[in-house]
Amino acid sequence: MSQTKHQQILSFIEGLAVGSKVSVRFIAKELDVSEGTAYRAIKEAENKGFVRSIPKVGTIRIEGAKERRIEDLTLREVSQIVEGIVLCGFESLDNSPNKFLIAAMELDAMERYLEENALCIVGNRHDAQMMALQMGSPLLITGGFEPQDDIIQLAKEKHLAIIQSPYDTFAVTTMINRALYDRLIEKELILVEDIMVKDVNYLTTDGTVGDWHELSQKTSHSRFPIVDENKIVVGMLTAIDVASADMNTSIVDVMNPNPYVVGREDSVTHISRIMLWEGWEIAAVVDQGALIGIISLQDVLEAYQQIQKQPQFGETVDNLILSGFRYVEDPDFLTIEGEITRFMINEFGSASAGVLVTLMNMAGYIALRKQYRLDAITENFTFYQLQPIPVGTEIRITVKLLLVAKKHCNIEIDVYSNNQLLAKALMTARMGDKKVS
Repeated sequence: MSQTKHQQILSFIEGLAVGSKVSVRFIAKELDVSEGTAYRAIKEAENKGFVRSIPKVGTIRIEGAKERRIEDLTLREVSQIVEGIVLCGFESLDNSPNKFLIAAMELDAMERYLEENALCIVGNRHDAQMMALQMGSPLLITGGFEPQDDIIQLAKEKHLAIIQSPYDTFAVTTMINRALYDRLIEKELILVEDIMVKDVNYLTTDGTVGDWHELSQKTSHSRFPIVDENKIVVGMLTAIDVASADMNTSIVDVMNPNPYVVGREDSVTHISRIMLWEGWEIAAVVDQGALIGIISLQDVLEAYQQIQKQPQFGETVDNLILSGFRYVEDPDFLTIEGEITRFMINEFGSASAGVLVTLMNMAGYIALRKQYRLDAITENFTFYQLQPIPVGTEIRITVKLLLVAKKHCNIEIDVYSNNQLLAKALMTARMGDKKVS
């Protein structure tokens, strides 16, 4: 996946000659980004150690240590994570292991994997501890075992750290993995400004419905933001709004005066949830109220799917909602079952429409992946009927693939409880590329 603006700025700063001045205004102008985005990137560059702010001089590109990846952990951090005691090698605690190795194999097999600066996680194995130190690997001794004196002496001679943890090897590796995962999810999110369309088609408050028809025919689009003389977004106009209006009717009389607007630095994950749950097909991107871009639900969902493929993608609303559901063997349909829990309900104690859309939409997506190994982008989702579903109700969602063509598919999705139909929907989606096993 292509770099985000934030990552591009970091790469640009790192590529500057040592001694070059770095300023928010300079970065914003050179890379055509907002000053807020430039400021965040410069602060991270400072944290990474390749720029430094010097009083009365400014921020300067410096010759720093090799950039540290966010998922790297120092030995000091590892010792804190596993609640360990550092027995020696205090001077090397700021080093980051280039890999982790669990000494759960024979010595000849270990020798192939051991290398300098690889943290060896080992229990009460004197031979493995000795070999690791001889290869230049610091030790993380699990189970609270005390290393022998010759191990301590060799580590001191080689200036290698020995960390002693009270936890067993499984617990220690679990704790380290969790810490690495937490680091990954801190990586920069994809922002609205990374995916927005900057060349926006819009209408002004002095326009008419006839102007909408003219612009719609010209662009093949049906939704346009409405701006005033200062380009401040004051409304949104869609085909539904103009359906029965006269051509000479003022746009102001028929537009939606409460459009969904987002900021350029809002995260796509946050926006995707709101647009999906609230039914917004389009959002105007504003900077201090002025129109600077536009994003569609389709754009957001495509970006959201890319985010899901990143290793730092963690717990989302979709994942949380689906976590209580299970597959059911059914020869005729893809079927999932689960309970409507308290965090799925609205203020009336029934399952919220947004939750049901998420459940049914994801069930349709799963059916395509399961049967055809295809990705899809939802284009339309229509409820045909919906009855209130109280909290605590066990529901069954069945998916029937009505039509699967080369580029599009139609999917019928039903929600039952005790064989009673509670909700029915038709989902249409645009097909993606086939997956490779």
